[in-house]
Amino acid sequence: MRFMLDPPFMFFGCSDSRVSEGTVFNALPGTLFAERNISNQFLTNDNNAQSALGYSVQELGVTHVIVMGHYGCGGVAAAMKPRPPPPISVATSSVLNWIDPIRSLLRVSERPELVAYRKEDRAATFDPFDVDDPAFRALVEENVKANVIRIFESAIIQNHYNALKPSLSTHSVSTIRPVFIPQKADPPQVPHPVFIHGLVYDLATGRIFNLNVSRGPPGVPIPPVPFPLPPNN
Repeated sequence: MRFMLDPPFMFFGCSDSRVSEGTVFNALPGTLFAERNISNQFLTNDNNAQSALGYSVQELGVTHVIVMGHYGCGGVAAAMKPRPPPPISVATSSVLNWIDPIRSLLRVSERPELVAYRKEDRAATFDPFDVDDPAFRALVEENVKANVIRIFESAIIQNHYNALKPSLSTHSVSTIRPVFIPQKADPPQVPHPVFIHGLVYDLATGRIFNLNVSRGPPGVPIPPVPFPLPPNN
């Protein structure tokens, strides 16, 4: 099935047409194996995302899994608004069901901007076009973080880490490919660590921010991510 496909990166991104992974990273074909959906989610009941992750890790040997959200995300904005009253079309219902995990995150997050959003009961007055709204930006970031954790805790990744344990004592840190977008990737070490990273793309500036939530197998240093932290973090 591989047909000489050897990407070093697995990319979980949003379906938004403005955030194509090849454009964002200026990457050559064959660099990123991609899975995109509304609001860059990885859910346990989504067989498509599960199979994409499993294939990329086990068959393609990717070293880095990137979850990338973007400020101004329409799916996140929809989760910040009240659910519309019935009747609801099948199409609308499918979208609402898909973004329910983000809505749940908004309800329970202790992020100060989101706590203030709930206390001020801003759902009815929220402007989805205000991409600089602190609560909007915060929920975009928290959604990325939540999906990094979901991927890290998934059976696919944990089983992969368990299989690595016998070889970790002999695995040299120097063999771990750094987190950057190369023009040509070296083949991965087998067995190899897999790292999960959370990034956010700013459509207004073209900048990529590192949320500093990277995860990796126990006992293996996580390579640095060459992007700055978001402002006010």
